[in-house]
Amino acid sequence: MSRQDAFPGWDWDDPDGLAEQLDRFSADVATCRKLEAAAGGLPYDHADFTDLGVTGLEFAAFRTAHPAGLGTDLTALRGPDTTTEPGTLYRVDGDRWFTQLDIAEPLPFADGSVDWVYAEHLIEHVTMPVAVGWLREARRVLRPGGVLRITTPDLARYLVGYATGDGFLGKHRRRLTTMGFGPPMPQRPAFLVNQIFRYYGHQWIYDLDELRHVLTLAGFEPGRIRHCAYREGARADVADLDTPFRTDETIYVEADR
Repeated sequence: MSRQDAFPGWDWDDPDGLAEQLDRFSADVATCRKLEAAAGGLPYDHADFTDLGVTGLEFAAFRTAHPAGLGTDLTALRGPDTTTEPGTLYRVDGDRWFTQLDIAEPLPFADGSVDWVYAEHLIEHVTMPVAVGWLREARRVLRPGGVLRITTPDLARYLVGYATGDGFLGKHRRRLTTMGFGPPMPQRPAFLVNQIFRYYGHQWIYDLDELRHVLTLAGFEPGRIRHCAYREGARADVADLDTPFRTDETIYVEADR
C-alpha cells in the first residue's frame, strides 16, 4: 500500500477540508497508559506546588518530560478508563502531573507560584490577542527571577529557505513525512511556506521581532528578553525540554520575570 493510499481523502491542497483529519491526528496522541485523578484539586500557590514537588508549568504537554513539571493542554488526555476534565489534577503513568487548561482563560494559579514556564510550538496556535493574554498570565504566575521559555516556528527561516533554495523546505517536508503526518507533502516551495500558515491550527507565525513585540505587550522588560539556542538557556533543566526533531525550523526565546 502506498503512503497516499494509507490516507484516503487526504488532499494537501485543501486546508479547510483537511482540518477535521488533522484534529483527529492530534487527538490520537492524547493517550496514556495510566491516568488517575488526584484528591484535593489543583495546586494554587507556591506552597501547594512545592508540596507536590512541582516547580514549573509546561504548556502543550500531555506528559511533561520535566520530573518537577505540571503538564497542561487544551485537549483532554485519555487513559484506559478515564478522560481528563478541566479543574482536576491528574497523575499520568504514575510519575507526571497533568491538568487540562485553556490558555485563552486566566490561569487558575496565584501570583508568583512557579519558577519556570515552558511552551514548545504553542503560541502560533492562537491569535495575537490570546497570545498576549496568555503571556501576561504566564508572567503573573512566575516568581521574581523566574524564566519563561517559548519556542515556535521561525518565519524568517521559512522565508530564507524559499528565497534562497537552501534546502530547508525540502528537509522540513521529509521530516513530516518521516513522522507519518499524512502522505508526502507537495514539493512546491510556495506550498511549503503556505502550510506553516494554513495547517495544524496555526493562527500567527513569528520571527524574533514579533516575539519581542508580544512579550513586551505582556509586560516583560525588553532588556530581559533574549534569543537562545537549542537547549541553551538560563535553566538547563528547562532548556532540555526542547525536542530535537524540529530544531531546523524553531526559534527559541526566553524572558525573565
